[in-house]
Amino acid sequence: MKFNFESSGLHKGKKLFIADQINYGYEQQEYLWKENINLQIVSGERIAIQGPNGSGKTTLIKLILGTLEPKTGQLFRATGKSVYIDQNYALINADLNVYEQAQLFNAASLHEHQIKTNLNRYLFTKNDWDKSCAVLSGGERMRLMLCRLSLSNQAPDMIVLDEPTNNLDIRNIEILTEVIKDYQGTLLVVSHDIVFLEQINIDRAFQL
Repeated sequence: MKFNFESSGLHKGKKLFIADQINYGYEQQEYLWKENINLQIVSGERIAIQGPNGSGKTTLIKLILGTLEPKTGQLFRATGKSVYIDQNYALINADLNVYEQAQLFNAASLHEHQIKTNLNRYLFTKNDWDKSCAVLSGGERMRLMLCRLSLSNQAPDMIVLDEPTNNLDIRNIEILTEVIKDYQGTLLVVSHDIVFLEQINIDRAFQL
C-alpha cells in the first residue's frame, strides 16, 4: 500500500524550521519550558518528539506549524505544505460519508471509479462508501486520512502524527506503518511507541 503521488517540492537537506531560544506561556503562565528550545528540522528528516504528559509536545507542534507564535525567541519556517494528523482525526468531516470525504480531497481530479479503487486499497469496500464519517472507528478514520493523502497530486512537505498508534488495533498499525515508511518527505511523530518508531525509521528523538 503506497502513496500514488509525486514527491514534495522541497529538496532533502533544506532547512524547514529553526527555533532559536523559543518559549511559550499560556494565560498567566510565564514560560512553559524551564529551558528555552533550540531546534532545527531539515527536509527529509524523521523526528520523534517525546516527553511526559504536560511537557508541551502539542504546543511545540503548533509552534512548528505556525498556529502559535513563541512568547520569546525567534522562529524561521520555510514555505511548504504540512498535514497535521491529530489523535481525533479532526480533518475528517463528520457530516460527510466516506466517499464524499474522499471526493472532497480529490486534488488529482481522479474519476469516480479511481477514487473508489483507492478507497478499496484502504479497506473501504462498496458497503462502506455511504457510511457516515461520524460513526467511523479510530482505525477507519486513520485509513481514510491516509486515503485522503493518496488522492493528492503531490505529497505534503511534512506530515505530523500526534500519538498515531493510540487506540489502533494491530492490523491498522501495520497499515499505518507500511504507508508512512513509503513517505519521502519530512516526518514528525509524537509517540512513545518504541516498536512503531523503529519500524518507520525515525532518525532522531527530541526530548522535552
